[in-house]
Amino acid sequence: MPLPLPSVSARPRPVIRIKDIAWLVYLYPARWLARVLPLRSLYALGDATAVFGAACLRGPRRALLERLAVAFDTDTGDPRLSSIADHYFRNSILRYLDDLLMDRIWQELPLSNVEIVHLENLTEALSAGRGAVLVSGHFFASRLAKRHLATIGFPCLSVVNREPPDRKAGQLGMRLLQKRFLTLIGRALGDNVSIQDPDCTLKMLARLRSGGLITCHVDVAFSREVFKRRFLGQEKCFPAGFLHVAKLAGCPLVPFLFLGNSRRLKIEFGKALWLQSAPDRKSFAQTNLTRVLHILEEQIKGHPAEWDFWIRWST
Repeated sequence: MPLPLPSVSARPRPVIRIKDIAWLVYLYPARWLARVLPLRSLYALGDATAVFGAACLRGPRRALLERLAVAFDTDTGDPRLSSIADHYFRNSILRYLDDLLMDRIWQELPLSNVEIVHLENLTEALSAGRGAVLVSGHFFASRLAKRHLATIGFPCLSVVNREPPDRKAGQLGMRLLQKRFLTLIGRALGDNVSIQDPDCTLKMLARLRSGGLITCHVDVAFSREVFKRRFLGQEKCFPAGFLHVAKLAGCPLVPFLFLGNSRRLKIEFGKALWLQSAPDRKSFAQTNLTRVLHILEEQIKGHPAEWDFWIRWST
C-alpha cells in the first residue's frame, strides 16, 4: 500500500518585496516632503511622478490592457484602451498624493473647484429621517469626496477592511508597513468602522437610525453573504450584507460617484433606490444587488480611468 503524499505547504512569503519598498518611501521620505514643501511644488512633483511612473509600469499596463479588453469586448491593441491606461496610472499615482496632502488641503488651500451634481437626490433620501447608504465602487477620488462631504454637512461612516490580504507584499510589509499605511489612509478617510469590529453592524445601524450616512464599496466581497455575478466580462463575487443592514434600518440606497482629484473634483448622486421586497432572504439580496451592480457597471464603463480595481481584479 503506497504511503500518503506529504501535504504541500504554501510557499513562504519573502522578507521584502518591491511593494514594501514603495510603502517605505511613501510613509517616510514622501510623507515628510508632503509636510514641508509648498503645495504648488508638491503638485508639480506629483504630476512628474505620474508621467514617469506610468511609463515604467509595463507589467501592470499589460495586465490592465488585457482586463480592459475583456470588459469592453475588444482586443488589447484598441487605441481607446491605451488612452484609458495612460489616464488610469496617472490618476492612481495622484490619488496617493492627495492622501498625503489631505490635512494640508483644508488648512491651506480649501477645495474651490468642486462640482456637486444632484445633491437634491441625497437630501430627498435623507428627508425621511432614516438615513441612507451611499453605494459606490473604488474610484480614485473616494477619500477626497467623503472628506469634502463632511465639511459641507454630510459626514459619512465608511465601512473598511483593516486586515486586507496582499499577495504582493513581503513579511516586512504585512507585519509593519501595511498597518502604518492603513492608519494613514484611515486618517485621510475620516470616520470609519472596520468589518473586523464585532459591533460593525450595530454601529452602522446606529448611524442610520440617527438619520446619518454610511458608505459601502460594493465591488469587494467582504461579507458573510456573497453572490457571484458576471460583471465587466468576468464572474466575480459581491457582498449582500449592506442590503440587509439597509432593510433593517428602512433606509434607501443612494448611488454615489466621485471623479477627479483635489484640483478638480466632481461628486454625483443618483436617485435613491428603495429596496424591493422578495419572498425570501436570498431572492431579496439577489434582486437588489442586481440593481446596484447595473448602476456601478455603467459608472465604471463611463469613467474607466477613474476605477481603481481593474488590475486587482485581473489577478
